[in-house]
Amino acid sequence: MKKLFLLLTFTALCATLISPHCSFAQTFIDGQMPDTFLAGHTRWVNSVAFSPDGNTIASGSRDNTIKLWDVASGTLKATLEEHVWWFNSVAFSPDGNTIVSGSSDNTIKLWDVATGTLKATLEEHSGDVNSVAFSPDGNTIVSGSSDNTIKLWDVATGTLKATLEEHSGDVNSVAFSPDGKTIVSGSGEWDFEREQPVGVACILWDVATGTHIKKLKIYPGIAVDNVAFSPDGKTIASTYSRRYFSTAVKWQGTDSDIKELLESQILLTGHEYLSWYVSDYNGLLHIRGYKDIINLWDVASGALKATLEGHEDTVNSVAFSPDGKTIASGSTDGTVRLWDVTRQPKGPKATPSDHGGPVYSVAFSPNGTRLASGSLDGTVRLWTALPPANNDGVVNIADLVEVAQNFGQVGENNADINGDGIVNIVDLILVAVALGDGAAAPAAHAEVLSTLTAEEVTQWLVEARQLQTDDPTYLRGIRVLEQLHKALIPMQTALLANYPNPFNPETWIPYQLATPADVTFRIYTANGKIVRIIPLGNMLAGNYKSRSRAAYWDGKNEVGEPVASGLYFYTLTAGDFTATRKLLIRK
Repeated sequence: MKKLFLLLTFTALCATLISPHCSFAQTFIDGQMPDTFLAGHTRWVNSVAFSPDGNTIASGSRDNTIKLWDVASGTLKATLEEHVWWFNSVAFSPDGNTIVSGSSDNTIKLWDVATGTLKATLEEHSGDVNSVAFSPDGNTIVSGSSDNTIKLWDVATGTLKATLEEHSGDVNSVAFSPDGKTIVSGSGEWDFEREQPVGVACILWDVATGTHIKKLKIYPGIAVDNVAFSPDGKTIASTYSRRYFSTAVKWQGTDSDIKELLESQILLTGHEYLSWYVSDYNGLLHIRGYKDIINLWDVASGALKATLEGHEDTVNSVAFSPDGKTIASGSTDGTVRLWDVTRQPKGPKATPSDHGGPVYSVAFSPNGTRLASGSLDGTVRLWTALPPANNDGVVNIADLVEVAQNFGQVGENNADINGDGIVNIVDLILVAVALGDGAAAPAAHAEVLSTLTAEEVTQWLVEARQLQTDDPTYLRGIRVLEQLHKALIPMQTALLANYPNPFNPETWIPYQLATPADVTFRIYTANGKIVRIIPLGNMLAGNYKSRSRAAYWDGKNEVGEPVASGLYFYTLTAGDFTATRKLLIRK
């Protein structure tokens, strides 16, 4: 029976990593550190994508390579490098057997995932290929290019099926709707030399006919950098840099002079996000104020549903979680932000940290438990998403307690973190992952000591280690539990003050053990006569401070008679350790 339980538990852990229906996985911890670093690129990472089974990540970089990474181990599986220029976009086919890549060498390439070999090259574009995507059935590829066109390709033959040409600027991003019937495209539609808009920036296309369905209402001064469909196909997210003012001044100075000019513009306009460039041909310093936002559009009506504000520089990438409740965004401001799209008003729910530069791409794993981000620092970073078990909006020690108290419960339950219908050790491991290394920091000790015991965590570790898996998420949870266990073991054995004191008729005597020991308490009168001996037996190392764990005296002697008022002494003997304190009965 035990073997069956372990098998089912391990199966549940695996399901956590591959199930497409886990709705729990859309909460990341504000300021959390990534649990995995994939470092190997020598230049920045423009695009990241998970394989459909969630086991592999593809990253395309300006070092002209695509790297394939094993998610479980974080190791490099293969490097693809047939492009002449850097990769702007990578995507897996729905069956996971093929990768498509778009490059600044104006080509699209198809790669065999199993062998890492080049299968085909598509060469009809006359400009950078900025974005590529597979249709949901895997039969068609869509590509967006700096030649202002969108092209549809037959995957089986590699032939061009259609060219869509409504855009008048670089096509920066393209995406298929979940049903494969619609494409959304985003473009940079602003002429910077003429300081005027040159067309619409976001278009919906009918795949069957190649004609545009509608053009989303975009204001002058906006460039669309990235677009994405929600999983239900009802919403489009698009990222914008919207210009709020533009001015030009004669400039003949140094960088410090530019800084002063920018500071004066901030004071003048109240706008904190500025960009600038110098025109060599006329000596003008052009200063512009931007607001970098994410817009949510209703697909059916084309109406603007909501605007997400918070990034302080260009938003380069946006992705919906598999359940559609969360949007991830990566920005040149160096942050990854998570947005709760079910909340009103909508705002950032978390900002995972630790990127040292602009973030160019974000992607959710198919089950939503991981978030990958690619950055200027040449790394791909993986974050683990987990929710609070007690539904209080914060993941902390209390959630471990909540899960432990619900062990064995079946059916709908907040403590069932992975949504498999039963609360067990897997759910506890996942909460431990969310707690991270800070769970054992000194600031957390008071909470730890008041809600958990070393014995409880020891039992959790026994059960967790019996799962025997090399999954990095699981191993990270084990490490956190080990840190918690260590935090629960006192540095030294000690006898503490009883409470209440004075008391009538009962009191509790707290103590702590640095090592396991045979524990006995003795109560004495002021003249040294033994009133009561309380043997507790062999006790494990840990804290015994709460009423449920401290030694208890009911104020009676060995024959069950209440003792008289007055001063008494109590002595703890724990192995070689002995300590005595006073207590007072007042009737």
